[in-house]
Amino acid sequence: MSDLRMVIDLDRCTGCHTCTVACQMEKSLPPDVALIPVYTMGGTQDVPQGRYPDLYMDYVPRPCAHCQNPPCVSSCPTEALHQREDGLVLVDASLCSGCEACLPSCPYGALVMDGDGVAHKCDLCASRLDQEGQPFCVICCPTRAISIERPRQDSPGWVPASHHGTRPTLRYLNRDAGRAQRINVSLGLRRR
Repeated sequence: MSDLRMVIDLDRCTGCHTCTVACQMEKSLPPDVALIPVYTMGGTQDVPQGRYPDLYMDYVPRPCAHCQNPPCVSSCPTEALHQREDGLVLVDASLCSGCEACLPSCPYGALVMDGDGVAHKCDLCASRLDQEGQPFCVICCPTRAISIERPRQDSPGWVPASHHGTRPTLRYLNRDAGRAQRINVSLGLRRR
């Protein structure tokens, strides 16, 4: 069981991409490598859906789900991808061969390659957590839509569908019934 998990409150997310940029700054990543991409559901980026006056835009940040049974780890021939005792799934860039075997193994599309052929993914800012800190995206989110919690069986919310027993720990909160229906259908989320 993972010791920590990310929780994203979709009622608070405004699609500002601060989490994406904060992560890129923290990890010194180029602008085209996003470990927390933010998607506009149901259409093109930042284009509302529906008919006037009933317009809406739903935003969904998509970081790594830190699965309890991560298929990316078993797909990596160099063991660059590994799971710590606390459940965090990490990439050791020095071991990554750039073979890209991990990319299709992740059903959530959480792994990306940089221009040098090295795999990257959200690691919940493991180095910050190890020092009792918070991930940089949590600190920077202006609406406090992202948080870290210790998993509980009775936690409310939605989780990404578990593909082939992946058992993702990422959790989405969403109290708007209309938004929940739209997003759940688009992402294959299931109620917890």
